Amino acid sequence: MDTQGQQPRWRKTWSMVQVGVLATAVVGCIVLLLTGDGTLDRVYAVALVFFGIALLGHVTFLVITARAERGR
Repeated sequence: MDTQGQQPRWRKTWSMVQVGVLATAVVGCIVLLLTGDGTLDRVYAVALVFFGIALLGHVTFLVITARAERGR
């Protein structure tokens, strides 16, 4: 990492992979909530909140990193 605060390439790549996995998990939880039989709705709702917060954190990291690299 250099002195200007740029992130290493592997960190951004890994965060993009996690965004993809978390987005898939969020969509899966939504589908299970809508099509499930109702017995595990609380579990899916908690998982949806957890994965959603993690997804929001990774997307925020990528946006802030991209803005910093553009020189804003």
